[in-house]
Amino acid sequence: MPFSQATERHFLLVAQSSCKPVVAVLTCIAMLVDDLRLLVDSQPPLEWGRLGEHLPYVWIESAVQASGTASVRRRRLPAQQVVWLVIALALYRHQSISEVVDELDLALPVADASFVSKSAITQARQRVGAAPLAWLFQESARNWIAQDQDHYLFKGFSLFAMDGTTLRTADSAANRKHFGSSAAVNGRIGSYAQLRAVTLTALATHLVRDAVFGPYDINEMVSARELIARVPANSITVFDRGFMSAQLLCNLVWHGQNRHYIIPAKSNLRCEVVSGGHGDQIVRMRVSPQARAKCPDLPESWQARAVLAVDGSGRQRTLLTSLTDRRRFKAADIVACYERRWQIETSYHEFNQSMLGMELTLRSQTV
Repeated sequence: MPFSQATERHFLLVAQSSCKPVVAVLTCIAMLVDDLRLLVDSQPPLEWGRLGEHLPYVWIESAVQASGTASVRRRRLPAQQVVWLVIALALYRHQSISEVVDELDLALPVADASFVSKSAITQARQRVGAAPLAWLFQESARNWIAQDQDHYLFKGFSLFAMDGTTLRTADSAANRKHFGSSAAVNGRIGSYAQLRAVTLTALATHLVRDAVFGPYDINEMVSARELIARVPANSITVFDRGFMSAQLLCNLVWHGQNRHYIIPAKSNLRCEVVSGGHGDQIVRMRVSPQARAKCPDLPESWQARAVLAVDGSGRQRTLLTSLTDRRRFKAADIVACYERRWQIETSYHEFNQSMLGMELTLRSQTV
């Protein structure tokens, strides 16, 4: 029976059994679980051939070579197989590490052993470490974004957004000690260990181009300063107002090739109008002594273009940008780019909730 018909049947069952609502609801839930189980069981198994089209073997080989983790002697689980194992663990989240190894036949065959012990699998994963996966992430992100980049350019620029989010991880003592967790006003500690991530995301495709991870209580600006150095050339990065910082934005423009920003000004912004008319001006802002003390390279003041934006509710906000060419970039273009910033929030919802069904984002028990 199609899933939609099954759902309709359940609601009819509840409506017709008003004299026994509790029993009806429990019966409905049981039948819905059965239908969901059939739906899950009917899904085709992972096709390694298809996955290999997007993650070529040469990338896996390069990842272990570049990180210095390639296996010298013959092992049942060489470094290359362990990299595939970690990828499979992310896809087969309902299975244990040993089940994934067995069902996907990841271990290389040997004459005197029919299976790989759990301890051997754990040791192989620890031996390889995180470096090959970090290399593979960077390489795949760069290539995947480049594949469709020409289709999504905005006046010759790639459009990104930078923002922060939190990721839930397994509630082990090691994770909680290292990453920490949220805490309510009454002192109640969060149910899960959490880490904070700042990402650079391609708005058109939701592909994460780069990311920096850290403990839950780390300031997002600290991670953003590290990430800003890795923003690609010929790009426009859209920020939330919380990232308003002369050091961050000036370093983005000055220390890269053709890199620009769009960010809403804070309500208490103090600036001097240099040129332009109402709604589209060049403004000058002073750099605070505290900021210059932290970053002596900063000048006493910096300039940006200020564009007035009005949303559908009539609320006004000022957008600051380094795109000062009014002929090439109309005020409406600046506003349209900023309105796309919310797509990064959609991407966070996708990998925190939609794609995982509210499961833990990170399943590992170790830091």
